[in-house]
Amino acid sequence: MKKIILSLLLPFTLLSQENQHTLAWKSNFLFESNGLNKKFLDNMLYGGYITNEMKSKWISAGDRNNIINSEVYNGIHYTYEFKKHKISFEFLDVNQLNANFTDDLLRLGLEGNFNYQQQNLNFDNTIIRANRYQQYKIIYTSTINNIMISGGLSYLGGNYHLSYIMETGNLYTAELGSYLDIEYSMNAFVTDTSKFSAFTNNGNGLAMDLRTDFDIQNFGIQLSISDLGFISWKPSSIGLSTDSTFTFRGVEIEDIFSFNDSILEANNITNNIIRTNNTSFKSYIPATIQISISNRTEYKYFKGYKIGIIKKWQPYLDNKALSFSKINQGFEESNFNSLYYIQSIIKTKHLDIIPQLDYGGYTNNLNIGLALAKGKKNQFIVGTKHLEDVFSGDNAQSLSFYFSFKKSF
Repeated sequence: MKKIILSLLLPFTLLSQENQHTLAWKSNFLFESNGLNKKFLDNMLYGGYITNEMKSKWISAGDRNNIINSEVYNGIHYTYEFKKHKISFEFLDVNQLNANFTDDLLRLGLEGNFNYQQQNLNFDNTIIRANRYQQYKIIYTSTINNIMISGGLSYLGGNYHLSYIMETGNLYTAELGSYLDIEYSMNAFVTDTSKFSAFTNNGNGLAMDLRTDFDIQNFGIQLSISDLGFISWKPSSIGLSTDSTFTFRGVEIEDIFSFNDSILEANNITNNIIRTNNTSFKSYIPATIQISISNRTEYKYFKGYKIGIIKKWQPYLDNKALSFSKINQGFEESNFNSLYYIQSIIKTKHLDIIPQLDYGGYTNNLNIGLALAKGKKNQFIVGTKHLEDVFSGDNAQSLSFYFSFKKSF
């Protein structure tokens, strides 16, 4: 009888132990661009006149390739800690957009092809991909001989996916537009839009996490890989592929009453070029690989620092078997350059200040991050990864904001 009573009281005994349970809410908003600025974006979204000067500024501001990256997620995280072990559960709703396109495609979209007669406009390696999915993650962490090892497994419920992948593309405009030479090779995929709504399941997937923390002399070393995974989208999805070269010389109209028939004939040419079908396909979510070194200091306010490097891995297509070539493909097609960062923590009487300086990433810019943290058992954190753009006004190219609230009991 005593054993039964003890077993019934066990959950309440666990709850009474200090810092055994942690419940947290996390939100993150991120928009990054290496050329598009706030003024141009505001005019596109809310109406306004986009001048030729603004167009030229966007074209010249970026590198040869223009990158736009956005991520929005919200989620809840629960952790139970016992002795030297932890088990965590996490739910996230994730929205992602990543695009990479050439200056020539930007010129065509903003200015048209009139100013580029007798010139080639190149659109090679243009990619636009968007994802929305829900992530259900379980993580187990154990500490053995002062080495922390953590592993996680996620189920991914795919909500929506869209991708346009143009491997090669070229447009030549003859003088006075007498003819156009077009050459392109493209794949496109989109999930079933007839079933598109919040949390609709259009696909299923898996992801994994691995992490280890250990000390070498006075330095803390962290190695981790997170969100290495994919989503298999249902057969009701739509796939499009084309690999074509053709010359368009306009539509010759002999009889005004046969004008619509002429247009239909031109459309039939396009239908013969583009092949669409319902198909199942696989897409990858962006995986994050991180290596960092940290150390504590004896200064009163400056309590420590961390130096690290971050890489992203996300292939465009599932078109190669697992190999070194596949691994290299994922790094190249992530549109993410190695990000190097240094972070510190400054302790004050009322809160902790966490500054960060980093270089690289999706935009390959120098960024200043700043976070403010208050509390320990009940902790609130608010921060940005692009403090420099907060004061840049209309010239701001990036915007980020994140916060979290953690309660331990």
